[in-house]
Amino acid sequence: MENRTQQLVAESVAGAGGFVAVDDAGEFTFYPSEAALLADFEYTAEAICIVGRDGGGFRLVLDAERKLAMSTGLGPVDFSWLRQAWLRAQRDNPAHYPLRRFYPAGRDTLLACLFETLYLENALEAVEWQLLMNGTETHPVTLRDVDARLGARDSLEHARVRDPFGHHYRPVRVPGHPARSGGRHGNVTIYAEIAEAVRGA
Repeated sequence: MENRTQQLVAESVAGAGGFVAVDDAGEFTFYPSEAALLADFEYTAEAICIVGRDGGGFRLVLDAERKLAMSTGLGPVDFSWLRQAWLRAQRDNPAHYPLRRFYPAGRDTLLACLFETLYLENALEAVEWQLLMNGTETHPVTLRDVDARLGARDSLEHARVRDPFGHHYRPVRVPGHPARSGGRHGNVTIYAEIAEAVRGA
């Protein structure tokens, strides 16, 4: 059942394609479709980079009726620029990008990281996570649910989390940035990827 859950999640993200857009403020967003992306932008320069699941680049253009549209493919996106922009966004806004995978050394690793973590951080449908705290295993269905269960804990030292793609994390509280996280003050929880497996997995 667990493997089937991971397969379904993977199919919903990788199989259906989708796009990741970087806006003119440097923020990253996953869109499951071209229509969803176009509905979220107002002018062509608002999206400074649009990436398809295969790493190909696009931009916003105006069609014959002066409506926003996607350009034809522009070839591979500059991998070095994309990686630095992603790491910068994570550093500047930990509350918005809490899932911290290992450093994306390669192009395919970066693309998987972008599409999977951005999807999970804002997933609309329920997908099964695994949370282990003090020997007790539970199965939240969203990252917000994981956050809520951890929120009342004074210590996260013995907590471990596994996402629906099979990546394991250690939750850590870090200082938030109120100006870039909806006015939130105090600490926020990020999830640092670890190599060890969650017991009971």
